[in-house]
Amino acid sequence: MSPVSNLNRAMPSRFPTSHVKRNRSRFHTRIMSTRAFAVASLLVAYAATGAGQLPDKNFVIYHASRKVRVIPGLVYARYATQQLLLDLYLPLPSAQSRPGVVVVRGGGWLVGDRERFAHVASALAERGVAAACIEYRTANKAPYPAAIQDVKAAVRWMRANASQYGIDAEVIGIIGGSSGAHMALLGGLTSGIVEFEGSGGNPTMSSRVQGVVAMAVPADLLTLTETNKETVGKFLLSTPEQDNAKWRWASPLTHIRPDGPPVLLLHGAADDSVPVSQSTHFAQLYRDAGASVEVHILDGAPHAFWNYYPWFTDAMERAANFFLHCKRDADLKS
Repeated sequence: MSPVSNLNRAMPSRFPTSHVKRNRSRFHTRIMSTRAFAVASLLVAYAATGAGQLPDKNFVIYHASRKVRVIPGLVYARYATQQLLLDLYLPLPSAQSRPGVVVVRGGGWLVGDRERFAHVASALAERGVAAACIEYRTANKAPYPAAIQDVKAAVRWMRANASQYGIDAEVIGIIGGSSGAHMALLGGLTSGIVEFEGSGGNPTMSSRVQGVVAMAVPADLLTLTETNKETVGKFLLSTPEQDNAKWRWASPLTHIRPDGPPVLLLHGAADDSVPVSQSTHFAQLYRDAGASVEVHILDGAPHAFWNYYPWFTDAMERAANFFLHCKRDADLKS
């Protein structure tokens, strides 16, 4: 796979769901809604593999799970002319005080639907972590740092609504892949920086997170390949030569600090788009600063390893265990 196809793959953002007759029970309505949502996610996964092609046998396709309750289409942010939605994946059976995670898809900052990472959110929920797949404002519709502000708005929404959905408001994290990993890590490292907070809602809630999982993260935008810098340029609306300071400020590497949240970095050993050094170098600097970080290089894994077996299962196990560990640490401190 080429760097362009990895970082900047466009695909449909939404598909229509089935309508249910009003005289059917609420229970049946929920079942139909969930089935329609699952079909939509399958179609998105099919589109991701290319028009007219069947998915690779190792390509991960979302299937509704009996271990997960899905609540689609919740409004998490409101702006002057737009509202943003998320799909919430809750572990079954229901319980209180689970860790909550905001899930951010990749797509070169130009594709921001909430369906594509359904398999990631569902896998986390199956393992005991409440997960919210968000849509966000893309670079061609709202300039940087709008997408980061959306991630933070989702964290604030989750914290504000935690008790309603059995989530521990004190243990909320973010996970993302590729450009979504950039957004997750930058959002997680910039607590208290006003320009990244935005005005999406729940302003009295903190956007501080207790953990970040970043998969194939571009942590230092200035050291990416020239091809990927072209993609970043569409996100930042500038080249490094035009605004070096902006590129540096938009790089998670710049925001390393001793009190940053625990971070888990996952990277494919065979990544041909974002070099493994993006993760290992960040990890070394983060560790040197006194913050907590783990890094795992997945043998033979490509750039978007979260979309393919066997790496998907390994990555989800590691991610879920990381967030559950964050929860245990928080409980011990309380």
